[in-house]
Amino acid sequence: MSYLKYIAMEDLLEELGALALGGRLKRLADALMQGGSRIYEEVQPGFEPRWFPVFSYLYKKGPTSITVLAKGLGVSHPGINKIADELIAVRLVAPYRDRNDKRKRVLALTSSGRERYKGLEPTWRDIRQTLQTAVDECGGDFIGQLTALEKSFARQNFVSRFRDQQGKDNVEVEIQAFNPDHAAAFRSLNTAWIEHYFRLEDADRRVLDDPAGKIIDLGGEVLFAVSRGREQVVGTCALIRLDDERAELAKMAVSEQARGKQVGLLLGESIIGRARDRGFQVLVLESNRKLTPAISLYRKLGFAEKPFPDPSKYSRADIYMELLL
Repeated sequence: MSYLKYIAMEDLLEELGALALGGRLKRLADALMQGGSRIYEEVQPGFEPRWFPVFSYLYKKGPTSITVLAKGLGVSHPGINKIADELIAVRLVAPYRDRNDKRKRVLALTSSGRERYKGLEPTWRDIRQTLQTAVDECGGDFIGQLTALEKSFARQNFVSRFRDQQGKDNVEVEIQAFNPDHAAAFRSLNTAWIEHYFRLEDADRRVLDDPAGKIIDLGGEVLFAVSRGREQVVGTCALIRLDDERAELAKMAVSEQARGKQVGLLLGESIIGRARDRGFQVLVLESNRKLTPAISLYRKLGFAEKPFPDPSKYSRADIYMELLL
């Protein structure tokens, strides 16, 4: 079964969300490797896609030890040794002993390897453009997000993050309607994330300073996620009436200690339910592509990206989304 036919089927991995991240990345990597093998068979017989990182590194950096290669590429020593042996077998790479430390094996491209590299450059330019086109079709900065994810796990690995998550107190919340006593939390939670990523604008201040007058009295709602027992506001979100048929999901914020507990999802689902109950036909929102977790949540809730119908009142807004109710 081809990759495209496979993902066209009901995709359990997609439904599992971040839980299946490893499986989805492996599936994508396998598809790219298989496609790469077919391309090389057609235009450059005898070259394997898995050789590319080591081959390219040696061409650009010159003779390099196994240790430095492993560190530079983020690959294990056994993995580098396996690829090195394959490249040596086809005489694209030759092994040498380090002049200063005879115990170290240094790898370098042979003259045939350098010639092969130059012959492969036109193919790699076409591959790069092919992949870039596919990435661009997805929207957003996929390569940048992938780099950020790699750096994130470099700072703290998967196991360490899992242990931290286990150590967090469970956050059980209930959704409550607007309460004047919670108005300060509505402002502080939203101010925190806005100022962390952007800057507070006049349009923000008008709503955050007077949620009752700017939202409630105009036919909207403000919901709060309140932790049971502690009665602490850990999240909030607003439903702003635009006209008789349209409303906006806005000012969603979750406290740092409650992130990763599905509070945002619960708030989003509650706002959608309230919008349907009030008879709105379309729910819209504006956001920024930098807020990757938020954009992913909105897509999970069913929102789809659309062109901006009108200029936004927020300078940070660079994505507009709609949900038909």
